[in-house]
Amino acid sequence: MQEPHPLWNYLPPERRNRRERFSFHSRRLLARLQGRLERVIIVSGLYVLIWLIPLIFGQVLVTVFALLPLLLVPPVGLLVYWLVWKEFHG
Repeated sequence: MQEPHPLWNYLPPERRNRRERFSFHSRRLLARLQGRLERVIIVSGLYVLIWLIPLIFGQVLVTVFALLPLLLVPPVGLLVYWLVWKEFHG
């Protein structure tokens, strides 16, 4: 089995058990989820999953309207940024 950390071998033998390994992995996962990008990805993924439920029941139009903000916000934001940049630099 792969060691969870390069310093794992320096732990006392009584602490190198399955419980400590699980504790290490869970702390590592929680630390990874604290990042801003990870939170944005999780929230966006949950949003998409929640709004795919009506699609299962045949409500295509509701799903399309719910997913439109995810598709339209980035290009509109880029357009606003470009227009403001042109205003002050052009």
